Amino acid sequence: MHIQREKILYALQKAYGDLSNPDFHFVMKSYNSLKYKCLLNDIHALFKIEDNTDLNYDVCISLKFNYHNKSMYLYLSLVSAYAFLYYENKVIDCNDDIYQILPELIDILHDYHFVLLNKNELLYTFDINSSAFGVEDKKASVLALLFSFGLSVN
Repeated sequence: MHIQREKILYALQKAYGDLSNPDFHFVMKSYNSLKYKCLLNDIHALFKIEDNTDLNYDVCISLKFNYHNKSMYLYLSLVSAYAFLYYENKVIDCNDDIYQILPELIDILHDYHFVLLNKNELLYTFDINSSAFGVEDKKASVLALLFSFGLSVN
């Protein structure tokens, strides 16, 4: 996890610039990039997706789709190529049966070089003052900085 944390911190600094005075211009640039458009088209070919993205508050693409008559969520960071799956109130990782059942989706994410983060990775916090991100009393977790301060995976 140590190497992963260093890579994430590097990605955060590259995207936001100065973390004490973050620049959010990367959000629209990433969102409008060919990489994300192609990725979304490929995912849409697998599932009927509902795009719940709100770039006023989040730095991720938020997708909802049904799997076995239950909602599954896929979050794609616009900071860098990180993602996570959320199903039945749980972050899905490679040890879950559902992960094994979705090889096409996993393959698409890997084709675009996305790293699927697990719950422990998402909950890791950096020693960063989150007030610069417009929130008070919230920890600067990987989840918050890569995706949204409004998300929770407890």
